[in-house]
Amino acid sequence: MIPIDPQLIGIAGDDPRLTTWEWIAATDQLRWTSGQSEIYSRPAKEINCTAAWNELVHPDDRERLQKSVERALESGTGFRERFRVAGRHGETLWILGHARVIRDPDGAVRLLGLNMDVTDWVDALADSEARFSATFEQAAVGIAHIGLDGTWLNVNRRCLEIVGYPKEELLKLTFADITHPNDLAADWALVHELLRGERSTYSMEKRYFAKDRRLVWVNLTVSLVRKRDGSPDYFISVIEDITARKQIEAERDGLIEALEERVRERTAELEKLTLTDPLTGIANRRCLDDRLEIEWKRAVRTHQPLSVLLIDIDHFKNLNDGFGHAMADRALVSIASGLGNLARRASDLAARYGGDEFVLVLPDTGPDGAEIIARQVQDMIHVINLRTAESPLAAGITVSQGVATSWPESSAACWTLLSNADRALYRAKQSGRDRFEVHGGSIEGQEVPGSHPSPSTNRRPDPRSRG
Repeated sequence: MIPIDPQLIGIAGDDPRLTTWEWIAATDQLRWTSGQSEIYSRPAKEINCTAAWNELVHPDDRERLQKSVERALESGTGFRERFRVAGRHGETLWILGHARVIRDPDGAVRLLGLNMDVTDWVDALADSEARFSATFEQAAVGIAHIGLDGTWLNVNRRCLEIVGYPKEELLKLTFADITHPNDLAADWALVHELLRGERSTYSMEKRYFAKDRRLVWVNLTVSLVRKRDGSPDYFISVIEDITARKQIEAERDGLIEALEERVRERTAELEKLTLTDPLTGIANRRCLDDRLEIEWKRAVRTHQPLSVLLIDIDHFKNLNDGFGHAMADRALVSIASGLGNLARRASDLAARYGGDEFVLVLPDTGPDGAEIIARQVQDMIHVINLRTAESPLAAGITVSQGVATSWPESSAACWTLLSNADRALYRAKQSGRDRFEVHGGSIEGQEVPGSHPSPSTNRRPDPRSRG
């Protein structure tokens, strides 16, 4: 969006064409915003740098045009030149070029300009103005002249199509009247920078409210036209409707967000699967290992007791052999469900330890509390009442338990606690089953705080089935 000085307009012709462009000095990138294919019959990608552009410029005009560009960059004022270029079919086209130097806040230098095909213009300045007005009206992008107070002074056809207002109605409004409130402050801030001379142009993406109140996204480029004395005169705005692009971006972002959410859900599902026993639905051995180590370290920090119950189904082999895997699996699932219900606190954990063994991890639980839970386990098993003819106990399936409590210290390993529970479980089996034994039987079966097992037990016990 570069203001066109009337003095730049050449001799009028039948079909004037206009294109806008931007050249970035640091990267030698030449970008065309619109119209270049109409003038040069070439796509923008074929005219994307100075070397490609110089190939089009007439040899007799290249040096002069290059010096104009160099002077413009040195002075920062821009240039106005008329020169010749080669058309697609070898014809010579006269181009009227007008450019301004743009220095961005980060120091980057750009040229922003207009090229106008004036090849066929042969009439006087009045006709030239009329032809330019036609170009203004038929431009593929919206073009508007905006007063210093924000009022719309003149707009082309495409601008009216974008905002949906009749011309006479729009000219009674300011740009602020139809700008989304969330975009207005940024727009005014850039306008004030133009007025203070801190920049010569700005671009931004913003939203307009069309007459029917729908939101229209536009890419807005604004330049300030000054009078001969240097005082501000009016703004030229180039308005490109990017609503469709924004909708596509929003849909894309929505799809990406939905995909990321699905990935998070699936990851959580997979993580749960890796920590859950597939048959019983409670924690598996891997989860037990991780949680026991975590709770041990926490108990070291808080100086609180940590208890575990190691639970083994009595005569499970007889159940499996006599009634089949379905009945055995039913027993495992029922017992696991009951243990899960007993692990009431968020820190408690019910886990399947091995084939027919389970573990309850009970943080912040001393010997008395652990014994209470052990009795609840026995009661729960009796309620389940899955009977087997092979069991010596006519009442049905029973379990034996080993209970161990420790006041962890950093010098010991958490697996000593399971080792102690394993020893207590062995005594329960040897004592007739359907019972629990507490490791370290002193003081009513409670382990004395500060006592430690022998070094030979400081290893991870292996799960094993007991008959």
